[in-house]
Amino acid sequence: MSITAQLSARERIHSLLDSNSFVEVGAFVTQRSTDFNLQQSKIPADGVITGYGVINGNLVYVYSQDATAMGGSIGEMHS
Repeated sequence: MSITAQLSARERIHSLLDSNSFVEVGAFVTQRSTDFNLQQSKIPADGVITGYGVINGNLVYVYSQDATAMGGSIGEMHS
């Protein structure tokens, strides 16, 4: 992979955690704001991937902002 290639939010989490240990929390959460005509668009995971997994046998909680959703901002439901 090229050094300049940017990983997605999920790819960053999966590369950090031990294999097959990630459990996503709030995967089906979507924004509910109607400001700025946001009701016209579906934003998966409200712009942030959250969950927990294992690193070297230790339980950790993780989140990764998704730069492809709302410019990487965290929406109301996850904040």
